[in-house]
Amino acid sequence: MLLNPPSSTRGTRTTGAVARAADVLGYDAVTTLNLCAEPTRSVVEINDVPGEAWVRAREGLSRGITVADAVLAAWGVSGMVGTARLARERQVAWLHEQADRAGLSSLWMVGGEPRHPSRWHQYLSDKYGRTAGGSFEERLAQALVATPIRPLVASSVSAARMST
Repeated sequence: MLLNPPSSTRGTRTTGAVARAADVLGYDAVTTLNLCAEPTRSVVEINDVPGEAWVRAREGLSRGITVADAVLAAWGVSGMVGTARLARERQVAWLHEQADRAGLSSLWMVGGEPRHPSRWHQYLSDKYGRTAGGSFEERLAQALVATPIRPLVASSVSAARMST
């Protein structure tokens, strides 16, 4: 589950990292879904995306969550301001509720947060000592955390309400 589609690339590096995470977790297929339907070149540009682009994504998200065996939350942890940040918070709250209804007990996250795959190498670097070392896949296996959905539902709904 990513933030939004890229407009200037094919997203090959990102989808490759997600596929590697799926392998680490023992899954053989990946479906990429996005919280927002509007393609942008960067997270900065998404700050200007209208609210309906977020709502437009919900039908595909709902279908995807209904058939998913697991969800990897990888939409990123920063870069959003104003109405875009509020739209993301509302979408994440909605996503958590949908995942809970679909019977998923947790969301996978790198380091317990929905870090974007483009940041995984940095997060897993020896520089920070977050893992015991090894290949990228071995480090990723150490950093992937199954985060229970039920507490996420409560905190997401509260955050979205407080932002209004």
